[in-house]
Amino acid sequence: MEEIIKDIAAAEEEAARIKAEAQEKARALVAQAEREAREKAQAVEDELKSYRDSEQKRASEEAEREYHAAVEAAQKAAEEETSRLLENTDAAVGRIAGRILSDR
Repeated sequence: MEEIIKDIAAAEEEAARIKAEAQEKARALVAQAEREAREKAQAVEDELKSYRDSEQKRASEEAEREYHAAVEAAQKAAEEETSRLLENTDAAVGRIAGRILSDR
């Protein structure tokens, strides 16, 4: 009977040791997982910042191109309108000059 009690006590001690080792391993695994999660989160944050910066730059460059194209188009339209008005002005000036000269 005493031998059985010693075996049970030894088994309980072994179980407690195994449990303590398992808990320590679990804590180490959790700590490692948390470190890896922080590293991955930082890597993703850095990647997103880089993507945001590059997209901002691309959008800015595209807006600049669109702005210059719009200015060019407006300038061309203004020049065409000015030219058309000048042509009409030449005809009107000619008519006015003709009237003035014909009165003399």
